[in-house]
Amino acid sequence: MLRTIICDDEAPALELMKAMLLDTGSIAVEGAFASAREAVERINAGGIDLAVFDIEMPELSGVEAAAGILADPKPLLVFATAHPEYAVEAFGIDAIDYILKPLDPNRVSKAVEKAERLHRLIAESELDTVPEEEGTRADQLSMLRIRDAGRFYFIPQEDVIWIEAAGDYSLLHTEEKEAAVRRPIKLLENELPADVFVRVHRSAIISVPHIREIRMMQKGEAQILLANDITVRASRSYRDVVQKLVDGI
Repeated sequence: MLRTIICDDEAPALELMKAMLLDTGSIAVEGAFASAREAVERINAGGIDLAVFDIEMPELSGVEAAAGILADPKPLLVFATAHPEYAVEAFGIDAIDYILKPLDPNRVSKAVEKAERLHRLIAESELDTVPEEEGTRADQLSMLRIRDAGRFYFIPQEDVIWIEAAGDYSLLHTEEKEAAVRRPIKLLENELPADVFVRVHRSAIISVPHIREIRMMQKGEAQILLANDITVRASRSYRDVVQKLVDGI
């Protein structure tokens, strides 16, 4: 069960979101708040896996409230909004998903399923580590050597198909497994070779050698087909990056 906090300044919307989350059977609601400040205070007390914020609130916006979360580790974030244009802003602080109002139970369920998957991967990968003294061997094998709190994660660069943002974590996807490292995608991007790994979305980095097809869509978006039949969406804010990939293929 994901221990969850919900925040929406409109009581009917708050109760509806709570009911839909509980209907999934995967959520334990630890608090439902009309005040963003109270929600953040509860989250910072610790023990929360998922936070669901309405974005447009009078006291603090959901984005502003999320920026005040100091809990370690931070919960996964999902935003709800009646305004699609807020989605870009939401992903700017590594929200894992956003739900458009009016709320749809199927859409809420999909967001919860994603949160469950990411939470499970994070929990599993925290145990999937290699001792520090093997670092030299890993470097010689051209692996991704990612340090986190005295631990080292070793994954061959050529095996990584794409990387997905999950708040304070990044999820590395290979053909064989998925692994989480406690490193925001923005920091991880700066540590990866730019000629191999390219960011095509606020929440996605892809491996260029694994590109199989690029499908240009309307409004500057694109769908990128990768190895293992993985499809990653490229947002329009990264259309120049995608165009360079097209020109280089």
